[in-house]
Amino acid sequence: MSNRTVRFRGVDVRIEVIELLSLIRKHGSLSKAAKLLNIPYSTAFRMIKETEATLSEALIEGVRGGSRGGYSRLTRLGEELLLTFNEGGLEGGLTVASSHDELLSYILDDHAQVTWVGSMNGLSMLLVNKAQVAGIHLSSIYGSNLKLLSMLGVLDDVALVRGYVRVIGIGYSGGLGSLSLRDIAERIRRGELTMVKRNPGSGTRLLSELWLRRMGVLNPRSLNVVAWTHDDVAKAILRGEADYGFITQYHAEKWGLNFIKVIQEDFDIVVRRDSINEAEGLLKELRRLRGLNVKGYVINSDVGEIIA
Repeated sequence: MSNRTVRFRGVDVRIEVIELLSLIRKHGSLSKAAKLLNIPYSTAFRMIKETEATLSEALIEGVRGGSRGGYSRLTRLGEELLLTFNEGGLEGGLTVASSHDELLSYILDDHAQVTWVGSMNGLSMLLVNKAQVAGIHLSSIYGSNLKLLSMLGVLDDVALVRGYVRVIGIGYSGGLGSLSLRDIAERIRRGELTMVKRNPGSGTRLLSELWLRRMGVLNPRSLNVVAWTHDDVAKAILRGEADYGFITQYHAEKWGLNFIKVIQEDFDIVVRRDSINEAEGLLKELRRLRGLNVKGYVINSDVGEIIA
């Protein structure tokens, strides 16, 4: 094994740990990651635990149950470590820190290093040059994504690329029966339903908090663990850990949840201006979406165009 290390948060992290995290992210299994690196599971486990002890924070976490029978995923720190190591970009690829979205995931496929951190977190990472591209959906909070970037005064540094519109709302367990928006709001106010929240800094978290405040709910009953993707929201509901969560229509139908529409929002792409050339492939793939009909999305003819 190599003795090479990278510097992260003031400590030396072995290259093998980075490689393990990358494979865990892809396959959802520490044992499979160890096997692919041709090292014993015990060695892989020890390296991860030693690094976590040095950083005083977990890099991976286990997720119980579900159709996959349990799996491992990176924590926020694990995602940050992996992205920081790859901040110069993969070979021929981009570094993307984004709000979770199915269409963007489909477009990027295996051609980019992606971390789903949420709109605000992704934009922050972009501005400090830890990512080249961010996907954001903050139009329902600020009026438009362009208005937010203008308000922040960052348009000299980043370009806004037109994305698409998606439907977002409340996904809930079929065991609750058929509910209206008023029904579910009243049951939330009475503290009868448990919510799975998205991670802080995500556009969906901001939207859910805004909607709940408007419904007169300041402290909803919720899980202690947050969900980093729309898939994680759905899985928590299907496992019976929560009754509802804010989710895209696409993901609610993908996982067979009941769904109530709350709003349509713009999901746009932000690119560092010094990375426009590297992002041309992404813009081309976005333009290929024109004319595509995907349930839960509205894809207009200007998708993939730089608008500011």
